[in-house]
Amino acid sequence: MIDENLRHEWPLILAYHSISDWRADPVAVPVDSFESQMRWLQRHAYRSITLKQFLNESIRPGERIVILTFDDGFADNYTQTFPILKRLGMTATIFFISNYFNPGYSVSEDDPPRLSRSQILEMQAYGIEFGSHTCSHRALTRISEEERWDEISRSRQDIEAQIGTAVATFSYPKGQLDDQTIQMVERAGYQGAVVTPTRSGIPLSRYTLRRVGIYQHNNKPLAFQLKIHPLARRFQRLMRDRRSLMA
Repeated sequence: MIDENLRHEWPLILAYHSISDWRADPVAVPVDSFESQMRWLQRHAYRSITLKQFLNESIRPGERIVILTFDDGFADNYTQTFPILKRLGMTATIFFISNYFNPGYSVSEDDPPRLSRSQILEMQAYGIEFGSHTCSHRALTRISEEERWDEISRSRQDIEAQIGTAVATFSYPKGQLDDQTIQMVERAGYQGAVVTPTRSGIPLSRYTLRRVGIYQHNNKPLAFQLKIHPLARRFQRLMRDRRSLMA
């Protein structure tokens, strides 16, 4: 089970979006870079588990754990990411936007393709966990209380109806949250949630588990290794706390 004193810096929770060689936007990590990062983690004795496993299983003190998370449910999580994970015997948690299950959901022409239900079911059978990233990916702190509850609770129900298993975890769109939003996530029945911090002052709990965002500018091996180093993560947390105190 979770050690309350270590949650803020252990285990290592990485936040990815797209693994792709053709997307040029900042959230896309090239395929070779991603595989190199995964192989580095394996060489350094990190064990890959899902977020749900972390919330429910006992972790040995000092054990190196990595939780790979992916936001938005891009189709390249299946075509590019999944083969690498299988080849290396690793797993992940993918946070899906539930409206993409709706055939009538309106998307723009330049919107990247998302995972299909059949792809999700295949990945789930392998051991990939699927969590919620709301219904429509709106920033939860900028909508009404009623809309916010619908985004949080209905997305869980819709995903469960499609994949046939309970959805246990949640990811806050755009890292936007407040106390009321956190309480809603808990009330909706999730076991835990992750956030890639965009500001200081976010309370520490199983519903605000910290992630390290990995983006295109972290492609180089040294940049990746420095960003996930425990000292770097601790320094970032101290700087956020300091900014919060100064504010």
